[in-house]
Amino acid sequence: MSVIAYLYSSSVGRKLTMGLSGLFLVSFLFVHLGGNMLLFVNDEGVMFNQFVRFMTTNPVIKVLEVVLFGGFIVHIIYAAILTAKNNEARPVKYAYSKGNAGSSTWFSRNMGLSGTIMLIFLIVHVTMFWGKFHFGGGREVPIEQAYHQVWKVKEVPEIKNDLGEVVLAHEGYINREALEIMKAQGITTVNAISMTDVVNYSFSNILVVLLYVVAMVLLSFHLNHGFQSAFRSVGFVHSKYTPALKGLGLIISVVFPAIFAAMPIWYFIKLTLLPH
Repeated sequence: MSVIAYLYSSSVGRKLTMGLSGLFLVSFLFVHLGGNMLLFVNDEGVMFNQFVRFMTTNPVIKVLEVVLFGGFIVHIIYAAILTAKNNEARPVKYAYSKGNAGSSTWFSRNMGLSGTIMLIFLIVHVTMFWGKFHFGGGREVPIEQAYHQVWKVKEVPEIKNDLGEVVLAHEGYINREALEIMKAQGITTVNAISMTDVVNYSFSNILVVLLYVVAMVLLSFHLNHGFQSAFRSVGFVHSKYTPALKGLGLIISVVFPAIFAAMPIWYFIKLTLLPH
């Protein structure tokens, strides 16, 4: 039996794949959280925009994006397979009495449901931010603002230097050379977009904020059960290390979602309630 066939057809293989893909996605959350925390820096979004520029222009990151997408697909597919297999093996659900409720929480018994809701949230999230940033239109901003605050130009005539070299294509970021040439040509504004601007627009909507908070609560429970299950699935169970892993899982499942949820709340308060 090949490795791929084993990972698909074997119960142990499916759980192993599910666990490894889940741990991989947790590592992505760590990077994503680190970048998003730059939103709390009071610098008009410059550091966060610089992070976005690096993440969207670095060729290595572009390759990792494909790997990340594959990790999500594998995790989702195997979650569906495991849920179907569990239902097939147990067509009549067990009754949970008050006596044994402590050993099995609602979230641990419904990881498929919470995962499905998280998938819907992920689609909304990607469409609202990544989709708008890459495929949506920008707005007119001064070229100095686009340069200093690291906005991505969406529409601009091709800018060339005296040697005929392109220093700014139709879409991209303005560097110092392009800025000076644009000034000399009398170009004062460009159609541009920044992820910080997208964040401002999105999190000024109370419904979006509530969606994120609810999704982060679900993510918390999903991580709390999934992190520990992942290590059991890969066979990492030891009386010496398991308590530490449970503690680490609890920290991740509380701290990560809490910070993610704090961002839209803070932005909503800053944009709609605090004086400008």
